[in-house]
Amino acid sequence: MKKRYISALAAGAIVLIIGSLITYQTWPRTIEGPREPMELILEFPPAPQNSEIRISQFSTGHNISPEALIYTGGNFFEQHQSVYSGFVVEHPQSTFILEGGIGTNIAREHAENFDFFYENLFAYTATETAKELLAANGKSQSDVDFIALTHLHWDHAAIIPDFLDTPILVTENELEVAREKALENQSYFQEYLINPETEWEFLEFTDGPYGPFDKSKDMFGDQSVIAVPMEGHTAGSMGFVVTAASGKRYFFIGDTSWSIEAIEKAHPRLPFAENIVDHDVPMVHDQLWLLQQIMKANPDLMVVPTHDGNVVKQISAYPAFE
Repeated sequence: MKKRYISALAAGAIVLIIGSLITYQTWPRTIEGPREPMELILEFPPAPQNSEIRISQFSTGHNISPEALIYTGGNFFEQHQSVYSGFVVEHPQSTFILEGGIGTNIAREHAENFDFFYENLFAYTATETAKELLAANGKSQSDVDFIALTHLHWDHAAIIPDFLDTPILVTENELEVAREKALENQSYFQEYLINPETEWEFLEFTDGPYGPFDKSKDMFGDQSVIAVPMEGHTAGSMGFVVTAASGKRYFFIGDTSWSIEAIEKAHPRLPFAENIVDHDVPMVHDQLWLLQQIMKANPDLMVVPTHDGNVVKQISAYPAFE
């Protein structure tokens, strides 16, 4: 009887500890404001009226998880589809891919870079790569002038090996820090970063403020594609504001948040996830709060987290364009 009592106590203690850990991780946390007071112009400049941009989305794979694992305070009983998305952007001066998802050799790359725990944590269902999608629609790598990546985590940079002769546009600081951290951080796959065949192109923010961002880059000189710095998730993350010919304006934010609902509520990732994927957690919290304010001040702006399947699918699927 005594042994059974002790066993029951031990089991109860284990359940209590596990429950406490889950509660700690998933308990709603709201970012109430930035760490330091900011005087910000939250409204973006008026959208250009003569944009000739066409934009289309594609998904190279996905996974399904409870919403509660995507951001604190999420619903355990609501499913969230995370997608490995990319966007084809056509401008009269250039056609480029923004983001790009996972590539042809992702299964082997996963196995070589992840241990059992991480391979299962980042499990996915692959669909069609960007390279395969272009080929199926009569296009090839030569039809893409460059690939712009918000940052170099594996689930964005995995497109690189399929487009070795295509310039990869990132910030210089992003590549430098990614190479430094590649051997110690599971978010980077070193082979994507050191291949001598990869042609890197560095974006510099040489233009003035854009809304609340203190610097920017007007990529084509016509305000149709604006790059802005969004450090936090990684050391050199950036976002892109794209205005389509239809008049719709999109703000591609990379992985500052994985969910539009998380931005609306200013709820960050779970502490467990932040410790794995975020370079500077307090800075990500500042960016998350700022995104919430930007959405309020620019109601016609569509904020696009790269991995939010419900948001991505609202853009026309390639080969159709907005």
